[in-house]
Amino acid sequence: MQIFAHRGSKSNRPENTLAAFEEAVRVGADGIELDVHLTRDGEIVVIHDESINRTSNGHGFVRNLTLSEIQKFDAGSWFDKKYKNEKIPSLKEVLELLKELDFKGILNIEIKTDKYYYPGIEEKVSELMLKKNYPFSHIYCSFNYKSLELLHDLEPDTELAYLAKNEKDRIIRGLDSPFANTIHPRVDWLYKNIDKLDKSEKFFRIWTINSDLDIKIALSSLNVLGIMTDYPERAVKIRNEYKKES
Repeated sequence: MQIFAHRGSKSNRPENTLAAFEEAVRVGADGIELDVHLTRDGEIVVIHDESINRTSNGHGFVRNLTLSEIQKFDAGSWFDKKYKNEKIPSLKEVLELLKELDFKGILNIEIKTDKYYYPGIEEKVSELMLKKNYPFSHIYCSFNYKSLELLHDLEPDTELAYLAKNEKDRIIRGLDSPFANTIHPRVDWLYKNIDKLDKSEKFFRIWTINSDLDIKIALSSLNVLGIMTDYPERAVKIRNEYKKES
């Protein structure tokens, strides 16, 4: 089972920062999950929310700010003052860091178009991912089915995952999709449908799994391809111990 570091190692580093991604590589995560938005000047930035308010000392929506304006703010002190030099990174900066670290896992890029749609974001992300050869592979996921359709047209051989919380109609749409290879449902869906997992023709990555019990339940489910966790170091340890025992 694959262990994905959710927004980097966000339990002990400020989420979606270079520090978080570096820590995720250090602890041996199989994959790294991050979120992307588009700035006013058309740059791809790595941040979860539509605004910079929660994870920086700045204010405003990403779409209304330029990259240089966004990167003037401190994106680490809200978590711990020792990370005061962390900035909201561009996707380009994250890719270069992972290349320098020789990360050989999977980069899971969530296209954040479910609350606000950024015209052209799919083309910009795809162009950036295909511009260079990286030691890691990449997959895309989104709550927005249209974004996945566009990405399938751009990269027909790249894995696509449909995100869902606990909505039955979303899960069904993902299962019926001709191009969504995997489904990424929320952890509460796992408990309600664990008997159905092993009967599905598709694979699942579950988010966000943080307790030891949830990690072990996911490990025992055949069609759970991976998990997203805020505690990748602990999850890797549990997974390795499980392998030894089984």
